[in-house]
Amino acid sequence: MSLIERVSPRFVGDARLRRILADTGGDIALAHELFEWNVRASGAAMEAIYVFELVLRNAIDRELRVWNDGIAGTEDWLLRPHPYLLRAMNQSELSKAVTRARRIAADHDRPVSHDDVLAQMSLGVWRYILPSKANKSKQKLWTVAISNAFPAWPGEWSADSIVARVANVHGLRNRVAHLEPLHRYDLRRVRRDMRSVCHAIGPDAARFFVQTERLLPVIEANPAI
Repeated sequence: MSLIERVSPRFVGDARLRRILADTGGDIALAHELFEWNVRASGAAMEAIYVFELVLRNAIDRELRVWNDGIAGTEDWLLRPHPYLLRAMNQSELSKAVTRARRIAADHDRPVSHDDVLAQMSLGVWRYILPSKANKSKQKLWTVAISNAFPAWPGEWSADSIVARVANVHGLRNRVAHLEPLHRYDLRRVRRDMRSVCHAIGPDAARFFVQTERLLPVIEANPAI
């Protein structure tokens, strides 16, 4: 990748350019290369997060469908959740997702479905539905349903291990969304976290993740290392 225009404060802002130049010893050519790398790294990170989030949400969704069907008589836990489930969720986020899904379904002249709502849920929903010592409902839901989404996790892992890894991925997602540089960020660690959580879902899920993301070679090409 080679940009026609050189990196400049007009395009990236004075503060960002000063930060990049500080990390390159004032070398403008290297600053340009570092900016290009950050663009590639942000794209590769979002690709990896895309795959990770799909694997994670579908694993959790499968278990919550089974649990909600058993206790509420329907698999559609996002449209007709058992009241206990609502206590473990961010109800505002759920309401927003349902509203968006209903609008999209109406545009296509059909009723809204569970999968419509699922598609509107953010990574933050999956992070914050995981167990929390401050929320007994989340702890209970983990025990009776969500922990089943991770059948291949190593025996020495605790629930906190899953929570911490997903939180790290969510942090990277927010960093990329807010256009923060990544050349000093530990992308290798977060990639391991994504792979580890996928492996806990199943070795095949980990293979799928590794085969469909391109973050590692981008990490290794970081000109700041």
